[in-house]
Amino acid sequence: MSEAVGIVMGSFVLAMAPVFVAAHYYREQRHRKRLGQLDHRHYWPRWNNPLR
Repeated sequence: MSEAVGIVMGSFVLAMAPVFVAAHYYREQRHRKRLGQLDHRHYWPRWNNPLR
C-alpha cells in the first residue's frame, strides 16, 4: 500500500514540475519585457544636475 502511495505522489510531483517551470519562465519573460518598457532617459537631466 505504501509503495502505491509513493508512486502516486511521485507521479504527481513529476507531472507538476513542468507546470512550475513554465510558469517561472513566463514570469521571467514578462519581467524582462516590463523592464525593457521603462524609459529612464526622461530623468537623466535631473540625475546629472541635482540643482535643477
